[in-house]
Amino acid sequence: MKKLILLLSLVSLPTFAAEWKINKDHSEVLFKVPYLNVSEITGRFTDYRGSLDFDEKTRDLSKVNIEVDSSTIDTGHKMRDNHLKASDFLESKTYPHIVFKGEKTTKLKKDEYRVDGTLTIKKTSRPFSINFTLTDSVKDTWGYENKFVKYSSKLSRKDFGITWNKTLDADKFLVGDEITFWGVFQIQPTSSLTPSSKHMIPDTEYIREREIKNRNNEEESSFSKKIRKLINGQ
Repeated sequence: MKKLILLLSLVSLPTFAAEWKINKDHSEVLFKVPYLNVSEITGRFTDYRGSLDFDEKTRDLSKVNIEVDSSTIDTGHKMRDNHLKASDFLESKTYPHIVFKGEKTTKLKKDEYRVDGTLTIKKTSRPFSINFTLTDSVKDTWGYENKFVKYSSKLSRKDFGITWNKTLDADKFLVGDEITFWGVFQIQPTSSLTPSSKHMIPDTEYIREREIKNRNNEEESSFSKKIRKLINGQ
């Protein structure tokens, strides 16, 4: 009996940092840039991926990696988007990815972080920082665990060799230099992402009960496997 209690306590010990992966179904990468000194053009990137490590006990973030496909820029104007993908701006065919690699994380206050790392756009890599706010875990309708990361930062496009512009009166320019970007990432444990197809399932009480029952059975089976491995000394 004592051995079983010990085994159960070992299974319930807090885990170390685990990898969480972006689920694009409820994520966004948004940006805005000044236009004509009085307005802004807004847009988004529609394809991206990334992950981070999170320690539930210490709530520490680490190993933040984000990769955005530059060819998926979308400002709602096809001709402008094609220009942004071309040599005056992102050169998407030559440099298909915008990459951020986090190297140091500072906890600013509860659930708020600054991640310092390196941002690479085209052939230029520069030190860069992004602010993150992390929510608590929440389970969706199908029992999958979720967190949401709100993020924001600013960059100078000239720092990355993107200098195209047109002059206006009084030495002003058509397009501003400072780009603001922000958004939210839905993140989930790498081994347990909610399938996109789940969102197409009709909503009925029977289906909900069936999903909960199936999920509980999966969790019980996983727990049993851990116990069996510990008993067998694995």
